Amino acid sequence: MSREKIKVPGKVYEELEALKREIHFTLDHEDTIKKAEDRGYMAAANWIRENERDYKIGFSWGYEPSGEEPRGMLQDIPDPKSPPTKRTIAKPMATMEPRSQKKGSGSKSSGGFFAGIKNWLGKYF
Repeated sequence: MSREKIKVPGKVYEELEALKREIHFTLDHEDTIKKAEDRGYMAAANWIRENERDYKIGFSWGYEPSGEEPRGMLQDIPDPKSPPTKRTIAKPMATMEPRSQKKGSGSKSSGGFFAGIKNWLGKYF
């Protein structure tokens, strides 16, 4: 038998690679099946259960996807887009001018909170 990588279905390949990054592979396939199921890699767990011999050979020589390339790998995630340019309208700075309060001009100036209450009471009572 030549030393070729073991061909596995695309989904199984993805899960085996993820499993390889998360745990230390062992030749104890029962332990690896349990770890795969604990992590939710059901396709890999079923494949290992059905192909014990191929799993042990692939453990040493490696795996490769058969058919199409795996999807959802980190290199397939697109680069983030730059934030959109903000479109703002330049508004002239409005300056506030203080009110001119002239005493004796007929306008009532507020003398504070209590003066306002006193004026209100005087107006209605």
